[in-house]
Amino acid sequence: MGFFIFPPEMNLLRKFQSYWPYMAIAIVYATGSRLDIMEVDAAQYASISLEMLKSGNWLEVLDRNVDYLDKPPLLFWLSALSMKLFGIGSWQYKLPSILFSFLGIYSTFRLGKKLYGATVGHFAAMMLGSSLALTMINNDIKTDTILVASIVYSIWMLVEVIETGKWNYVLGASLGISAAMLTKGPIGLMMPLLAVGGHVFLKRDWSIVFNPKWLVVAAIVAVCLIPMCVGLYEQYGAKGLKFYFWTQSFGRITGENEWRNDTTPLYFFHVFGWSFLPWTLLGLAGIYKEIRGIRNSIEDADAELFLISGIVLVWTALSFSKFKLPHYIFVVYPLIAILAAKHVMQLKKHSTWAWTQLILTSLSVGLLAIVLVYAFPNGGWVLPLLLSLSVVVAILLFVNHYQSEQTILPAFVMSIAIGLGLNLHFYPQLLPYQANASVGKWVVENEIQDGRFFGFATGGRALDFYAQRIIPWLDDAASTINVIEPGVVIYANEACYKDLIARGYSPERELVLENFEVQRLSIKFLNPKTRNEATRKNYLMFY
Repeated sequence: MGFFIFPPEMNLLRKFQSYWPYMAIAIVYATGSRLDIMEVDAAQYASISLEMLKSGNWLEVLDRNVDYLDKPPLLFWLSALSMKLFGIGSWQYKLPSILFSFLGIYSTFRLGKKLYGATVGHFAAMMLGSSLALTMINNDIKTDTILVASIVYSIWMLVEVIETGKWNYVLGASLGISAAMLTKGPIGLMMPLLAVGGHVFLKRDWSIVFNPKWLVVAAIVAVCLIPMCVGLYEQYGAKGLKFYFWTQSFGRITGENEWRNDTTPLYFFHVFGWSFLPWTLLGLAGIYKEIRGIRNSIEDADAELFLISGIVLVWTALSFSKFKLPHYIFVVYPLIAILAAKHVMQLKKHSTWAWTQLILTSLSVGLLAIVLVYAFPNGGWVLPLLLSLSVVVAILLFVNHYQSEQTILPAFVMSIAIGLGLNLHFYPQLLPYQANASVGKWVVENEIQDGRFFGFATGGRALDFYAQRIIPWLDDAASTINVIEPGVVIYANEACYKDLIARGYSPERELVLENFEVQRLSIKFLNPKTRNEATRKNYLMFY
């Protein structure tokens, strides 16, 4: 375990040995920060942030000049501020959320260290930061990136308040819960409460409930929510406050929220299976062992039940929501990572777990290398070769390390290689198929003026964001024909393009773009031989 110990006389090499995993995670996130923002949600949130920045109205949230009620404002505030400081662009929109991710990784380390020691904390932080879930939500920035970090930070602070009672942790818990609630509503409060409440109920430690410091926490949270509540009331009246405090979150369970899809209560089990890779099996083992030993934990005065309470109660509540998306369950991953790390610490050298982890992750890396080369051969062989070399490095680490490190380090190295392979080879060749983003950049590069560019039933928030303004949307051919004159450019999909041609409005020249909804990857698209069947054509029509 010396690899992760922090002696006072730590030298430079020792520091590097301790921090290189987080440097590697930072490199993965940094390479993803410059990628185009993905449709639909992330592009919409980026466009809203830009609209907020340009309007100067920080209390009312608008989407294409229309009132927007679906999400609280913290992501928009932070991203708008980032763009005000650093300019308009992809990484500027993503920067605040990525910084929050590192807060979440650090909080996972500190919570794991608090409960089970420094090594468990480090392993848990490494698992969380290198998981496919965190790589994804730091590329495709939604509100959940900030939410995951704020919630694990809040739970860490609450545990510290319970065990030490120090006022700096009271303030930290208040700010963490406030950030979570300003990001996605009452779930930002409910998950920390469920984690702590489950522990209190199972341990019957009612003295925790009657700590007067909770009144201070409630007061600070209430003050932090005032700006958002003022904006909601000015924009929507009491309806806005009800939506935020009830309908948005609890309404998805009661059915009052109109959003619903065809998912079952088991939906998040298969989501966890792929999104927590390469740590899925370890996570399941950690949860299983914790549940199996819960009776002993209840009777043991020194044992904690914060983690398993947070995981089980939040997972159950989310599973009964009428509307689910994969990233909703990511909020419990920091807690799962800590239990997985706790399980790893109990393994012996050359355990079945270590061999299984090595073999499965190596196969995943090999498969990814094959897919990268086959799907996008123009990216060259450098990154696929590096992926293959990561397997060699992983095997060497496996041979030269012992017990828990033997399980963690090889898989971690390969997961970093996977992240780099995706960010430097796969996504750079996939995202140009987002025609909206490409056209938005074209509008800025060619300095197309207002009133000279229109979308004929074609466009999206990525178009608005990269064009750095709201592109007028024309609903039908008649309104489109009314704006056609020399110097005007019409952006149209294939059906709208053919409609204008049939009406006799052929452009002087045209530019054809291949378009694909990149979040809906399919075998047909990944296969270069059938990719043309999966894509659709959009047109720039020059008059």
